[in-house]
Amino acid sequence: MTQLKISVFCGARFGKKKSYEQVATALGWYMGRSNIELIYGGSQSGIMGTISGAVLAAGGAVTGISPEGLFASEVPRYDATRNIVTKDIDERKRLLLSEPDAFLVFPGGLGTLEEISQALSWMAIDLLPAKPIGIFNMNHFYDGMVDLLDKFVDQEFANASVLDNVFVSDNFEELITQLQDNVGVNSLEEAN
Repeated sequence: MTQLKISVFCGARFGKKKSYEQVATALGWYMGRSNIELIYGGSQSGIMGTISGAVLAAGGAVTGISPEGLFASEVPRYDATRNIVTKDIDERKRLLLSEPDAFLVFPGGLGTLEEISQALSWMAIDLLPAKPIGIFNMNHFYDGMVDLLDKFVDQEFANASVLDNVFVSDNFEELITQLQDNVGVNSLEEAN
């Protein structure tokens, strides 16, 4: 079986609660032990560094994608299995969307919001093949976003099929199983 590649959208900060870092460590260990390759933004900072470090510590593969010289405050993870240095942030985002088989959205900030929004919108207009997106709703972090996605559909600003590839859970193991089970399953032909 081919190794599953999941792009994890997450922050370069740790967040307010220590539990974000603790759960990020558990997620990374789970991915590494489950032979799931992590595709991510390439930093050692914050949650990005925690997840990637745990995947590596568990014997897993990590592909870091970072833009050349853009983030002075974020140190790239030089010990990743594979490092891709892009010329700019736009190329980084394109690769974060095209390289993986699926996406997992961990609690994060504005960059995380942008990444999930771009993934959904690109799939809806066929710029990106349909891929499953798992929203890790730890402690109800993403309740508001899930409600907003439902409102887009309810108010007919998006077709319901946009949400066919979106899975929400507060249990990352369950979410990863849903992602694995749905790689290549759904199509967004009617999404836009």
